Amino acid sequence: MTVPKKVREKLGLGPSSLVVLEELGDVVLLRRFEADEETLQLLRRKLRKTGLTKERVNEIVERERAKLWEQASKDIR
Repeated sequence: MTVPKKVREKLGLGPSSLVVLEELGDVVLLRRFEADEETLQLLRRKLRKTGLTKERVNEIVERERAKLWEQASKDIR
């Protein structure tokens, strides 16, 4: 997911920053994930064990985005 530069700067997001997406009705709220370094290290270790690469995650996101776009475009027609 690409976050606009203005938003990244406002939230203080960097290349390895984590975010949380929360669904609130028809709105999705994006906020910076705040955790202590120990928690982040634990999360990173667990993610590494899954074998998922950034590339694979991006593939999954793009596939799901395409599905959502296709469904949304059908609803518009």
